[in-house]
Amino acid sequence: MAHLILEADISRYSAAPAPTTVDAAVSLHNNIRDTLGSGYETFLQGSYKNDTGIVDINDVDIVALRKQTTSTHFTGTVARYPITWDEIFQEIQSKLEGSYHYRGKTERSDKCITVNTNFKADVVPAIFISSDGLDPISIYSFRGLSERKNFPRVHYYNNIQKHARTSKVYKSLVRMFKRWTKNWFPHKKIAPSFYIECLIYNVPDENFVSDRAVSLSLIGNYIINNYTRNSIIMSVANDKDILTNQEWNPDNFEVFQTQLKASVSKIDRALKATSLVEARRLWLEAFNE
Repeated sequence: MAHLILEADISRYSAAPAPTTVDAAVSLHNNIRDTLGSGYETFLQGSYKNDTGIVDINDVDIVALRKQTTSTHFTGTVARYPITWDEIFQEIQSKLEGSYHYRGKTERSDKCITVNTNFKADVVPAIFISSDGLDPISIYSFRGLSERKNFPRVHYYNNIQKHARTSKVYKSLVRMFKRWTKNWFPHKKIAPSFYIECLIYNVPDENFVSDRAVSLSLIGNYIINNYTRNSIIMSVANDKDILTNQEWNPDNFEVFQTQLKASVSKIDRALKATSLVEARRLWLEAFNE
């Protein structure tokens, strides 16, 4: 489909973080790994790991997997050297506070220890479930007072497969939708990044085409026409339905979907515009700029 939307304007919203930003995230991860020491295996998860972070992202998720510790909750086993989740969180936070890089810059959150430097890190304590060290792993929610299975490596692998099946445009479309969401809902938890990624992952592969502006229209229209608040939308790892009161609240999903419908209408008009000025105006308006 020929159109007059400029490639520069498309790339503006699909851009990944700059190499210097990626280097900063890698450096932060390496420093935290060294700080936690040999008792922990660490690896990235989330937008940085999956290459779906938008250009101005400034935080990173790091799993801190405690070696030699297995979930008794999910395995039904008895721990040889018992340790509570509170003690695991305290251990990680103490190690971080012991570094001059992070002293006075950490705080415990629901499922992580947040490190507040110029580049923020959410360090997620985790323990093993399976003896082979593969997913799922177990994390803990203090708000829910429960262990939860987590599948960061399955999520990563499934994203790679989706990207390959869609001629390597999937990740750029995830970034475009995340950027769109941030522009429309900058201070609200209407549509968190993780849920956006899961939503786009569930859109059938045939809606991803080489022209990213056309893909944005196809994917947006699919979401508008095929999902309701009562739909089942599975996570990228296929381990849970994300459209629930405990996850992506259906009320918030409807707010997201309503605004998406208005924006997709402008995108469709931009694709049909007969002048560069009109195409660009509608495209930028769709992204609330």
